[in-house]
Amino acid sequence: MRLISRHRMPKPALLVIDVLEEFVNGRLSTQEARSIIGPAKKVIEEFRRRKLPIIYLKDSHYDTDFELRVWGKHAMSYEDSSRIVEDLRPDVDEPVIEKHVYSGFFGTPLDYILRSKGVTHVFLLGLDADICVRHTAADAFYRGYYIYVIRDATAAYLDKSWEEYFKRVYGAQVLNSDEVQRALNSLS
Repeated sequence: MRLISRHRMPKPALLVIDVLEEFVNGRLSTQEARSIIGPAKKVIEEFRRRKLPIIYLKDSHYDTDFELRVWGKHAMSYEDSSRIVEDLRPDVDEPVIEKHVYSGFFGTPLDYILRSKGVTHVFLLGLDADICVRHTAADAFYRGYYIYVIRDATAAYLDKSWEEYFKRVYGAQVLNSDEVQRALNSLS
């Protein structure tokens, strides 16, 4: 596998991770999860304005998924709880990738889609920083992508001190939604 070259023109994409009914309004919701909707919407609108790729990742579990041993039934593929929240619904041309484990890369076409679009830098937002966002970031790092995490558009479920981990372990840049425009400008 070829890692992403530092000499290639940077191309960003946005990964919207698990901003689902289950985690915002359902059994595993938190106030912090509900608070990310406004900032997430702002970031999505900026990527749309620039016509940059946006890819949605969503838990969509089967009864046999081994993750259910840890969390119990949640975001089941046959329930409304696995729907993306209405305020952040994808446009018709924005892919939605169903996943069955924490990482958006594991067993999905995410890497293929990103590479086919020439993406080098991934911006992550969603739920939860210490679970699905973390594992997706790890797999992005292993594949050579540069990582940005949008602080106010990402919530944590267990580990509220996730930021330092992302910076030190993945070399991620952690920024607020109002800093995304400047970050994207620096990549163009």
